[in-house]
Amino acid sequence: MKISDFWRLLLYVALGATLGALGGQALLGVVLSLLAYIWHLHRSLIGLLNHVNGASSDQSPKESGVFEEINYSISQLFNRHKSRRQRLTAVLRQFEQATAAWPDAIVILNQTDDIEWANPAARHLLDVRWPEDKKQRITNIIRIPALREFISSTGNTEEQTVDIISPLQPDVHLSALTVPYSKTHKIFTARDVTEIYRAIKVRSDFVANVSHELKTPLTVFRGYLEALTIQSDICPPTWQPALKQMTEHSLEMSNLVDTLLNLSHLEESQIPADSEPIDIKLLLEEVVKATSQIYKEKNHALTIHIDSQKKLTGSRVELYSAVSNLTFNAAHYTPKDGAISIRWYQQDAYLVLEVKDNGIGIAEEHLSRITERFYRVDNSRTRTEQGSKNGLGLAIVKHVVRRHSALLNITSELGRGSCFSIKFKQ
Repeated sequence: MKISDFWRLLLYVALGATLGALGGQALLGVVLSLLAYIWHLHRSLIGLLNHVNGASSDQSPKESGVFEEINYSISQLFNRHKSRRQRLTAVLRQFEQATAAWPDAIVILNQTDDIEWANPAARHLLDVRWPEDKKQRITNIIRIPALREFISSTGNTEEQTVDIISPLQPDVHLSALTVPYSKTHKIFTARDVTEIYRAIKVRSDFVANVSHELKTPLTVFRGYLEALTIQSDICPPTWQPALKQMTEHSLEMSNLVDTLLNLSHLEESQIPADSEPIDIKLLLEEVVKATSQIYKEKNHALTIHIDSQKKLTGSRVELYSAVSNLTFNAAHYTPKDGAISIRWYQQDAYLVLEVKDNGIGIAEEHLSRITERFYRVDNSRTRTEQGSKNGLGLAIVKHVVRRHSALLNITSELGRGSCFSIKFKQ
């Protein structure tokens, strides 16, 4: 109790006792004075409560003693709260201005993928309207199967983005990305990559057209080379080494053209043209037989492990191409007497095809790029005793994997080997 409160109580008691004594009821006067003091305290508490509920320091009750100190402390809290609220409002205003000017669509989703907030660009690119679509599930607004699968995935994806078409503009291509920023929320963004897509399309069309135009003259060139090589009686002996070397290089060029045409075909659509149940064991046996014939002098230990009898539905031609490319790569970069194992097994909701070797391996910094066309780690991996690699095999694998809605996982360690696994959804 403050000194001023003590003197106020003493004043009430003295006044009540004096007035009671004048009437011959001193004790009654003291009791009434205490009740008056309690009423005074109650009124002060009511004023303090109204002041707190009003949250305004301008209407604080004027009291002395302990209530004065309480009022002062509350006023200080109100002032600090008001200052923080003003700063927070300014930050939010700057954030809204920045996101409004940002060209990418930004949508904040909760743990059930309901929309919590969206910027203006989301209306133009995704048809997500804020605040009209608040608490709406984003997959109910953007009905794209690839996006639904991407958003609901747990992160076991080959890449962190998914390419979709804008629901408002069919000629606009978007690259979507989700980033969790708390246990219950994540940010969904979509960027207009139409120009990049067009540039890639122009490049792909150019490569396809050039490859197609080169195919015919290469065929004619190889035909004449074979004729000259066979007719050694009319061809000077000094020409034979040159003809042999020209034949080898023309064959490599012809294989490169065929591979580029195949890659362009894979890039044209997202799903295989033909689909059928595939006996994986038979397919792997064919791949191993071809690999053994091509790399027979390396004496590799090629093994097949079939741990699941389930068949896979897809394009047999494309899957053979993908598996053979992985196996040929493993054989190409595995030294003599090395080991290569191919395994088919079930893992949770996936069927997994795995190619593992104990070859030279790949450095970690190259793993994210080795599926790019023509990408080579270094010069030591470009040529071996088996000839050159054109850098397109893993690019073909990547496209085959995508066309079968599968996931490609690559792990490797220098000097210890590599493991390529394709995970197919059942």
